[in-house]
Amino acid sequence: MSNSASLAIPMLAVDDASRAIEFYKNTFHAVEVSRMTTDEGKIEHAEIRVGEARIMIADEWQGHNRSAKSLGGTPVIIYLYVSNVDDAVKRAVNEGAVLLRPIQDLPHGERVGKIEDPFGHVWMLATPYNVNE
Repeated sequence: MSNSASLAIPMLAVDDASRAIEFYKNTFHAVEVSRMTTDEGKIEHAEIRVGEARIMIADEWQGHNRSAKSLGGTPVIIYLYVSNVDDAVKRAVNEGAVLLRPIQDLPHGERVGKIEDPFGHVWMLATPYNVNE
């Protein structure tokens, strides 16, 4: 990456990072890239990839970070492109996510659904489609 390039990577604090990573693997077909744990077994830093998207994950740590559940929700929505939104939303709900908005085709050419994962994070899952078909 050049010195002038910027890259935003969300880092999610969760109440059970190991379980969250498994949820994202099962739901989004994420690939775990790295994991650093403490002697007590808490994850202090992990990284997953969903396609080209990088997401960092850590267990909640008093005085360092707080999970969406501890805060009573999140003001942040993560917009994630997946290869098949119908399958991803179905897997998410089967794994314990709450469906916040049913999947629908939007006029700008994306099929989109909205979920809240079991850890309190909100996701808009989308798959582009050809509006000219």
